[in-house]
Amino acid sequence: MTQNSDPQPIRIGEILVEQGVLTEQQVFEIVQAQKKLHLPFGVLAERMFEVTLESIENAWIEQYHRFTGTIDLAQQSFDDRALRLINRRQAWQFEILPVGFEPTGELLMAASRRRLARAVTFATNRLDKVVYFRIAESDQMQQFLKEHFPMPEVSDELIAKARDHKQRSA
Repeated sequence: MTQNSDPQPIRIGEILVEQGVLTEQQVFEIVQAQKKLHLPFGVLAERMFEVTLESIENAWIEQYHRFTGTIDLAQQSFDDRALRLINRRQAWQFEILPVGFEPTGELLMAASRRRLARAVTFATNRLDKVVYFRIAESDQMQQFLKEHFPMPEVSDELIAKARDHKQRSA
């Protein structure tokens, strides 16, 4: 796993500026409003500048990824107890892969970048564990899902078609 060595995590407003969603002036105005209204940055960005929920979610995922880094699944040893916490459908639907347990009992779970928000919601609502997520590269995630949660009906060709369809729809 790579991890950001910068002790000051990047703020979501900075990422939205990098992505061209907001200007620095708009971020300043949101921060000023936050001081008065005590609302989350994303809520105010949506209200004040019509930033889409999707843009806010993408910025949050980027922020999270920069902070936690990428997990290399090939370097992990998988705990069977962790793998049994979810079924094949859940693994593929949310693109998640339980890795193992921290010494303090938390579950380490790999997730794809594109499904991270849905994976967090799933884990919060369905798993009776504190879960720490790490983002895995999409191709590697697919490979390890096939290994640990095989679904013969999910072929490489089917995955490629679904990915192509999604990119054309976007």
